[in-house]
Amino acid sequence: MVCAVVCVYILVSLVVPRSFGLTAFGDLTQCVLLACCTLSVLPNVAIAHKKARFFWLLMSIGFGMWLCAQALWTYFEVLGREEVPNPFVGDVILFLHIVPIMAAAAVRPHIQQDDLSVRGGPLDFFLLLTWWLYLYLFIVIPWQYVYFIEATYGRSFDVLYAVEQMVLILALVLVWRKSADPWRGIYAQFFGAALLYGIGSTLASAAIDAHLYYTGSLYDVPLVAAMAWFAGVGLRARKTLPMQPRENAPMKGHGIWTARLAMLAVFSTPLTVAWAVFGGHAPQAVRTYRLVLTVAVMIVLGALVFLKQHLLDRKLLSLLNLSRENLDEMYSLKNELENKEQSLRWHSLELQRKNLELQEISFTDVLTGAWNRRYLEEILAAEAGQVLRNYQRKNSHEVHGADHRDLVFIMVDMDFFKQVNDLYGHPAGDRLLQRVAERLLTVVRKSDVLVRWGGEEFLIMTRCSDPLGIPAFCSRILEVLASQPFNLGHGIGVRTTCSIGWTPYPWSRDAFEAICAEEVIELADWALYRAKAWGRNQAVGVLPAEGAALTEPFDLRALRNEHSSLIRIVKTDCPHNPKGAAQASAPVEEPSR
Repeated sequence: MVCAVVCVYILVSLVVPRSFGLTAFGDLTQCVLLACCTLSVLPNVAIAHKKARFFWLLMSIGFGMWLCAQALWTYFEVLGREEVPNPFVGDVILFLHIVPIMAAAAVRPHIQQDDLSVRGGPLDFFLLLTWWLYLYLFIVIPWQYVYFIEATYGRSFDVLYAVEQMVLILALVLVWRKSADPWRGIYAQFFGAALLYGIGSTLASAAIDAHLYYTGSLYDVPLVAAMAWFAGVGLRARKTLPMQPRENAPMKGHGIWTARLAMLAVFSTPLTVAWAVFGGHAPQAVRTYRLVLTVAVMIVLGALVFLKQHLLDRKLLSLLNLSRENLDEMYSLKNELENKEQSLRWHSLELQRKNLELQEISFTDVLTGAWNRRYLEEILAAEAGQVLRNYQRKNSHEVHGADHRDLVFIMVDMDFFKQVNDLYGHPAGDRLLQRVAERLLTVVRKSDVLVRWGGEEFLIMTRCSDPLGIPAFCSRILEVLASQPFNLGHGIGVRTTCSIGWTPYPWSRDAFEAICAEEVIELADWALYRAKAWGRNQAVGVLPAEGAALTEPFDLRALRNEHSSLIRIVKTDCPHNPKGAAQASAPVEEPSR
């Protein structure tokens, strides 16, 4: 499109001689192109995000001011049919239209920025606009209205206009280099159009000063190409740019460089005062005008700086209040979190305690308070496995012989317990079981495990280095249970005895893995039956016979024979035989309990 417009314009400039028609064609073409520039970027304001919206708004303002300057030029040449005067009244608009475009480049919409920087942008823009207007009024206007010299006016305008365009081109180069696609492509297009515009306007200004320029001439070709290029960029940006900035991480430093330029403009005014008073060979009227102008601009710039600082202070106070509120909320949340954490810790400990209580209840016999059979089943594998590992280490010379102890299972059964139930009732029998458990607890050690095995039968799991010391332990149990009558309440006192069967684990130290712990308990139960069969109130232990040739695995049925050559029976009588204790015998085959 740009090439087509340029080609048509060149063709008309070459073919049509200088005339009113050529002038009208050139002026109207440039007005249409500048209107296209404004209309191409204006819709982007509605669809873009906050920073891009500000960017396109400044661009539309710049192109709109350029359109106004061209409309004034067209008014003189087309409607008034007269030559545009030099100096031109629209020169100030033509000069200032670059400032919004320059400010748009400073916005850098491709980078996220905080709200504070975006809000400070308009004030910074007005500071820069005031400064550039001040430069125009300071350098150019004196030679137009205060002390008219056409040559000095034209030269001053050309130099200042060229400097302004160079600043614009430099700003576009900087943002182009530090951006990424798709904004990088947009900045490149704007840079190319601005560079072409700078070259064309410089040539046109020089031609005007030399009285060689006329509208529709070839001097307008770079300007027309730049206008068409700007319009094309606005149209292309609507299709390629995202709704949000691509670079999500805010970059440090860039958000305040526009504000720094604005402040630099403020601080440059004392230098212009010195120039107005002491510098140059300007007439006194020009010096006085410049001095008064500088003082007025300093007041205006100071008011803008004061307003900006006031807004920043308000925002800062708002942020401080918000920070204080957030801090208070954070402390409140912290205290609440600590309270909840403490409460959670307490509930966790309480839950652990309750779980331990429930576990203990599930492993405890409700009637006697002793452990139940389920508890023994829970710990038996670990206890037996520890004993076997100790034997394996001993055989591999990893530990000394005193570093391990055997398990011994002792079955205790009350004699003639059924008679108590028959004579005094089951509640009395329950109380008797409770009293028996209490006496057994006085005999066993803390490391021993007392289990109610079932009915009137108890099991004691203890540890010892030498199973030959167990008969003395069993004798102590027999004596404690038989020595004193059991008080069952309601004036009921009962003397009773018990029978004991016991076996060690491992049953054979030479073949320690031959019989498992469960089979050893069965063997102890068989030894208990032997004690019942041989008269009660005694303990019977089953040990491997000395010198017996033992092989693995053992047949448990072969060991349940009192005449077997593989076993050795150890009997222990009760040292106290109370008067009145029942001593009835029972058949060996089926002893009553």
